[in-house]
Amino acid sequence: MHAKNRFLAEIENLARFQDVSETPLWTWKQVDDLRSRIQETVDRITVQCGEQGIGPGEFPAPSRRAFQLLSFLSADRNLSAHMESLRRMLEADPRVAPRLDHAGFLYRYERSEERIVLQVSEGFIGAPEEVLASLVRLAAPYTRKRVPRETVRRYSEGPAFARAIQSIETSGGADAHVPTGTCHDLVEVFLSVNRAYFGGKLSRPRLRWSERRTYREFGHYEPATDTVQISRTLDAPEVPRFVLEHVMHHELLHRWLGAESRPGQRRYHSAEFRRAERAFERYAEAERFLQRVSERRAS
Repeated sequence: MHAKNRFLAEIENLARFQDVSETPLWTWKQVDDLRSRIQETVDRITVQCGEQGIGPGEFPAPSRRAFQLLSFLSADRNLSAHMESLRRMLEADPRVAPRLDHAGFLYRYERSEERIVLQVSEGFIGAPEEVLASLVRLAAPYTRKRVPRETVRRYSEGPAFARAIQSIETSGGADAHVPTGTCHDLVEVFLSVNRAYFGGKLSRPRLRWSERRTYREFGHYEPATDTVQISRTLDAPEVPRFVLEHVMHHELLHRWLGAESRPGQRRYHSAEFRRAERAFERYAEAERFLQRVSERRAS
C-alpha cells in the first residue's frame, strides 16, 4: 500500500509537467525509469510470495488491489495511458487534483479551502475526454451535475470500463475470485440455477465468496467485472443449498435484466424483476431463512 501511494504521487507530479510536446509519453525517459522501478517492486513482492508459499491473490483486499494496480502499470504502455488520463483531467479544471487508483468505487471527492481532491477508479483509464472532463465537473463546485453524472454512468456500464477493470484485476496473477468454498461450490450452484431458470443460456460470470461475513447483503452483482459475489456467511453446513440458489438466482436476474431506465433515475428492482424473482420455486422459504440469519446477528 505504501509503495503504491508513493508511486501514484510520483506519477501525478510527472503528469503535471507543463512541457506538453508531441513526443508520446511512453517515450519519456522519466516515465520509462518509473515503470522500471514499479516492475522491480512487483518482482520483489512476487519473490517474497514464493518464499512464503502464498500467492498475491491471498493478500488482504487493500494490499491485493495495490499489487494488481502496480502490476498493471508495469506492463506495456499502461503507465503512459494512466498519465495521459490524469493530464486530461488536470486540463479540464486546474482546481481539481485527480488521482486514478484501483478502488472499490467509481469516484469520490473531498473539497477544502486549499484544494479539491478527486479519486477516480482506474477503470476510467483511456476514457474519452468527455468522460474524464465529466468526472472533474462532478468534483468542481458550482457546476450542474446531471449531465456529467449520466455521462460517467453510461461509460462505467460499458465494455471499455469492464475490459479495463478485468485487465487490472488479473494483473500479476492476483485474481482472488475463487468459487470453491468450505461447504459449497458456487460453480455447481450457478450451473443448477442456470439450467432451471435461464434455460442454460447464461455464460458463467466470475464467481466469488465475499471476504467478510455479511448479514444484510447476501449477494451482489458487479457489471463492470461480470462478477457475482455471495456472502461467506452462507458457506456453512447449516445453510440449505436452495438458499444459495435463491441468492444466486437474484444476482443473475440483475445480470439478465439490467436496470430499468426512467427520466432521472434507474431502477434495479423493477416490477419485472420482482415477478421473475418470485418465480424461484422456494422463494418464500429461502427469504425466511435469510431473515432469520439477519435477526440472529442483530440480537
